[in-house]
Amino acid sequence: MEQVLRLNKGNYSGTVQLLKEYAGFITSKTAYTDCQKEFHYHENPHLSFILQGGNIEYKQKETSIKNIGDILFYHSGELHKTLPLNDKTCNFNLEIDASFLKENSLSEYELYKSVARIEYSRLFMLKVYSDVQLNDTLTAVSIHSLLLGFIKNTSVGNYQDIKWCQQLREILNDEWSENHSLAELSKRLTVHPVTISRYFTKYFGCTYGDYVRRLRISKSLPLIRLGNRSLTEIAIICGFADQSHFIRVFKHYTGINPKHFQKL
Repeated sequence: MEQVLRLNKGNYSGTVQLLKEYAGFITSKTAYTDCQKEFHYHENPHLSFILQGGNIEYKQKETSIKNIGDILFYHSGELHKTLPLNDKTCNFNLEIDASFLKENSLSEYELYKSVARIEYSRLFMLKVYSDVQLNDTLTAVSIHSLLLGFIKNTSVGNYQDIKWCQQLREILNDEWSENHSLAELSKRLTVHPVTISRYFTKYFGCTYGDYVRRLRISKSLPLIRLGNRSLTEIAIICGFADQSHFIRVFKHYTGINPKHFQKL
């Protein structure tokens, strides 16, 4: 194998920009006009949200293409390398110190499980980005709270053990722009409507409406960044009544306006 690099906290294979260090975590942006091409690993676990371009991600046993809106997660010490798809590639990073996890009785595995819930992780990273832009005396506390809420949100009932919950999640994730009624879902799942409404929050960690809105906003992110559709078109594609409704919901879940996100 080629040379392997160890990257200490705050360092990445791309050019680091706008690095901000807080107690327990670091935020930064990385550009990839010039980058290290060797396999490497990081001192701390971190998330990278692709804002522009994309990456070819190499791990020990797999290679994959990552595009705008995707979230990359790396454990501390995890061997990998990422090569940009073009020179416009840019990521927003959140790096978490081991001390933060220990002090809050959390593990890297819990963090990993949270990131895997893409409908939450995309919006979480945008919320963090929004707070970083405010850059005031409350930013550190706000991100700390967001991070704890993001990880703790996985500590809900294990829906994977319940067949109708698995089926419901598949329906909602596959048909995210459709407006399903409780009666329709009940018929498809052969489960009483009261059972769905009563246990949804327990197993999904939020209300039904909250879950669907998160999905739709999450799906809108790459469409916005591509820049070849108007916000009105994106709103309709993603199941919103109109542009103003879309903008209102987008700002609620991300902390920023979709036009601001488009210009990042």
